[in-house]
Amino acid sequence: MVKIKTVIISFSIVSVLVLWNIRELPDFRVDASKVKAIAVPDAVDVPQLDWSWFDEVEVVVREGVCSLVSIPPQLEALDGKEVVVAGPSFACGDDLVERMDGYTIKGFIMVPYFGMIDCCVGNPVPYFQWTIVVEKLATPWEINHKGIIDPDVVVRGILRIERGSTQEGVFFLEEAEVIHSADAEKQAG
Repeated sequence: MVKIKTVIISFSIVSVLVLWNIRELPDFRVDASKVKAIAVPDAVDVPQLDWSWFDEVEVVVREGVCSLVSIPPQLEALDGKEVVVAGPSFACGDDLVERMDGYTIKGFIMVPYFGMIDCCVGNPVPYFQWTIVVEKLATPWEINHKGIIDPDVVVRGILRIERGSTQEGVFFLEEAEVIHSADAEKQAG
């Protein structure tokens, strides 16, 4: 039963991304000026990751294994440091637990809006370049309603950059916590 739910959730995410891509025809590019991302709260006093930095990341993927080739100095300087990042998140599988009154999310991935389009249309840029893996949240993220989960979040954690060959990802947030979400804004409003 759990595997069926995982397949259904994965299929739903892929379907949304495909439909989004179709809407963006003919060039599949998102005008970032039209995308209103959730804002990082003013009180957060750690460096913020800028998704545009990921444009400069170079990785090589062979047979599903990724190797980091180069990284911009802005990202390099934040390796091992506490950072904050805002953007869309996607949870599925064992990291998404359905409750009677909502969802408990134990981990997820983050990809910028423009990265989702590049990844899903098969551009030569590998998805590893765009993905931040939030493996295990320090405290699970609780969604206290049913229905569509609004994926916009602000997450704080320790940035770890994987330099060896990997199938899991290149960028990780460890000891992470969701400090703000669009879902919380909806519930407060």
